[in-house]
Amino acid sequence: MAAELLYIPRSSVPDLTGIDAPSGSARARAVLRELQRLELDRQENAVELGSAGADDARELDRLPGAPVLVVTTRFVVAGRVAALSVATYRADTCRLTFGDAGGVEIHAGPQRQAS
Repeated sequence: MAAELLYIPRSSVPDLTGIDAPSGSARARAVLRELQRLELDRQENAVELGSAGADDARELDRLPGAPVLVVTTRFVVAGRVAALSVATYRADTCRLTFGDAGGVEIHAGPQRQAS
């Protein structure tokens, strides 16, 4: 389980005012469709441990201050950050897998006991 925030600078979707969608989820889907049209140069990931703030704790069904894993992803287009994602995962239900090429995968599921 995760809570995710996606920040999109207005400059990433300059035709935002031309999107004929009301506010809310329909507008969000329209903005995401516009983002998919961009040619991604790269994405940069940062992974860190943290403590759940009040909003994240409520979304994750945890108490404030509970341990979480925070993954920040920057999507870079034409040398600029086109979008920034901050995903907060419950530390007791996720596992990270690091690949040879430096990729990171996050798996949701039951916690394993450390050996």
